[in-house]
Amino acid sequence: MTGKHWLVITAGALLLLTEDAQAAINGQIHARLTLIAGCEVTNTSSPASPVGDFGKLDFGQQGPTWNAPIKASLANDSSGRLNVACNPSVTGFTVSIDGGTHGDGNTRRLSNGRQTIPYQLFLDASGSQSYSIGQQHNFAVTSGAQIPIPVFGSVVANTRAVPAGVYTDTLTVTLDW
Repeated sequence: MTGKHWLVITAGALLLLTEDAQAAINGQIHARLTLIAGCEVTNTSSPASPVGDFGKLDFGQQGPTWNAPIKASLANDSSGRLNVACNPSVTGFTVSIDGGTHGDGNTRRLSNGRQTIPYQLFLDASGSQSYSIGQQHNFAVTSGAQIPIPVFGSVVANTRAVPAGVYTDTLTVTLDW
């Protein structure tokens, strides 16, 4: 055989080998999700509100005096509630509300910077179950359903004229599970 024939035979053999010489490699990807025991809080009037913004207790507008308590609820639909959803690892939680920015340890107060007006918080619209400052209230978690946390407010009746202005307060709500 001549050198040309060997070259053709060798090239042909290499072509056959390269067609058969395919390689495959397998690997693995590990996926992971860790869920911690926890709860999520939403407000019925603004379910997409940012974390920590539980809503607004708006007592509206009023003249300089009022003979009856001024009432407000946390949600605009008068349900007055936050909703808490917990995963099955949580069987219960407590809720407490502090005295606010202008409270004195015994009484919550709205303030315009110079003058204050006392107000109270309740678990019910009738005002029979109070949220005392810092007192924990227990809530049971059942079947993963949303648990309503009611918050109602009442500004005490006031027969003496109060200066005009916007009276505000900021409360901290603490949920422990």
